[in-house]
Amino acid sequence: MKRPILIATIGYIIGIIVGLYFEKSIVLIYIPIIAIYITNKVYSRAKQSINNNLSSQTIFKPTKLKLFSIKRYIRYAKIYFNSKVIAILIISSIISNINLNFQNKNYENIRNSLARQESINNIGIVISNKEEKQYYNKYKIETIINNKKMKFYISTNKNLKLEYGDEISFNGTFQKPQEQRNYKGSDYSQHLKQIKIYGTIKCTSVKILRKQQGNKIFLISNKISNRVIENVKRVLKEQEAPILLGVMLGDKNDIDSEMQDNFRNASMSHILAVSGMHISYIVLGLTRIGKKLIGKRYTEILSIFILIFYMLITNFTPSVTRAGIMSILMISSKLFYRKNDILTSVSIALLFTLIYNPFLIQNLGFQLSYGGVLGIVLFNKSILKILKSINIKNKIYKYKIRPKIKKQLDKVIEFISISISVQLFIIPIILYNLNTLNLYFLISNLILSVFIGPIIIIGFLFITIALINLKIASFFSGVVELCIKILTTISQIGKIPFSKIYISTPNIFSILNYYLVIDITLLIFYIYLAKKTNKTQIRTRNLIALIKIKLRENKNRLKKIFIILIFIIVFLHFCPKDLKIYFIDVGQGDSTFIVTPKNKTILIDSGGSLNSDVDIGKNTLLPYILDRGFTQIDTIIISHFDSDHVRFYAIFIARNKSKKYHYRKTIQKFS
Repeated sequence: MKRPILIATIGYIIGIIVGLYFEKSIVLIYIPIIAIYITNKVYSRAKQSINNNLSSQTIFKPTKLKLFSIKRYIRYAKIYFNSKVIAILIISSIISNINLNFQNKNYENIRNSLARQESINNIGIVISNKEEKQYYNKYKIETIINNKKMKFYISTNKNLKLEYGDEISFNGTFQKPQEQRNYKGSDYSQHLKQIKIYGTIKCTSVKILRKQQGNKIFLISNKISNRVIENVKRVLKEQEAPILLGVMLGDKNDIDSEMQDNFRNASMSHILAVSGMHISYIVLGLTRIGKKLIGKRYTEILSIFILIFYMLITNFTPSVTRAGIMSILMISSKLFYRKNDILTSVSIALLFTLIYNPFLIQNLGFQLSYGGVLGIVLFNKSILKILKSINIKNKIYKYKIRPKIKKQLDKVIEFISISISVQLFIIPIILYNLNTLNLYFLISNLILSVFIGPIIIIGFLFITIALINLKIASFFSGVVELCIKILTTISQIGKIPFSKIYISTPNIFSILNYYLVIDITLLIFYIYLAKKTNKTQIRTRNLIALIKIKLRENKNRLKKIFIILIFIIVFLHFCPKDLKIYFIDVGQGDSTFIVTPKNKTILIDSGGSLNSDVDIGKNTLLPYILDRGFTQIDTIIISHFDSDHVRFYAIFIARNKSKKYHYRKTIQKFS
């Protein structure tokens, strides 16, 4: 059996998905499946024995080839899904499902019990830096309740300043996190589970008892991280420092919203979230420098410790953890002279992460990080073969070109293939979570690929030098500032028209169909472009040829079916539907979304509050309308101009009936 860890990981994911989205015990699902399997096994054996008895009397006749034979495909499936594979899938999925259900009940019980208490008096340790809000400061603390370690957010007075490692006594009331309030809306309670936090305690009094308490390793890593941030801000200019900290540490707190939007619209947001790309370039830089200084083997050992340290100072984000574990496994395989298997490495990283916290499967960074790797594994081989078959290189190579330039062209083609593979896999994830599509992702990422490697290596060396000596760091500040200017210039692609297109939220079946179509299409291309074909590829080619023959034979019938389908689609589109009225929970104020029988959309009011940190239009209304399957608002009605009815900011497409065209319009904040 190949790759048992991969099989166990798939089973573990199945158990988590069933627990999260179906809220059922997977054991109840497996009982009828196992019963059917045993019945089918007994029936098959009985049938086999009867056939054996009659085999001597039976004259075998050649059977006609069926285009779609269920028995044939079941036999193919049995090659991969034998009894051992099924046993591992069932056991691992049951374990993960039980673990998830237990944790869900634990969160619910503790939150309910704390919500019933009038006040909470306890002692805790601050395990995060200050997060400034408009009217209060926010910290993460670790405390013990009922002999169990738990993490909470605390909100304190703006005048009180706490530091990482402070042991405090606090008194306050527990605020139960809000659950999903709107259709497909955000669920804050589920978000807190992703970071293992039970809720927020609104403190009325806080007293510092002792300093520098808690885990010593995390205290040291936090000190180093804070010192890097302070020193970088001292050396670099006010505009460049936040971007470098975002690129190297994933700290986006000081980057203004406009710059973040530019990076996001240009499909460069992964630069501001430390990912596998950062890890790979850091390992590459260390290998190149270390080989000459201390030798290859010692460099590899040193790289493992540096990667662990880097994961510490970036706070073990899912993408860094994935890349770090995979890189450590790759380096270890070289140290122990073993072959590194990328699927096994991904499976180990994924399994460890989900065992630590199964709720991370809902985290967008987690999905994008592992989705990008899966895209490369599943699609890159086929896409690279397709790109090479276009013969772009051969047309260029007619001219006299140096061998080095030819190698660079090969690298460009490989990068384009990788970029397309990643984007093909993560597009449904982006559409489902962010509802945006960027048409220029290939251009921005291709330009970025030329500069990003040197920028990350220079940035890592710079923050290391800044940690040791400010004077030496200031000597290299000009080079770093140039690198940051290059990044900001590339991000201007996000301002080009149609760099951000809103798409309504796809459903799960559409996403599954998308992956199925992409996978089958690439597989067919790969089979047809294969120079040395095996028996399976020959059979697939013959099957496709047979399908073509059948389609030609039934050409007239297919035309009739196609016309009928078009007629049904047109009829369903123009057929009047029921009037739909949706009342949106916007907190303070009112908002109503109406869909008329002729599929026209009307928005009445928008809610909001002058004292709120949350942009209702951007964070509630726009996602809600997209989740309902609409990308335009035909009419906006404002009942009156109180702030809780009109204060919002949302970009949408509106229809101008007099000019009969679509245009983008921004509804400004009303005062």
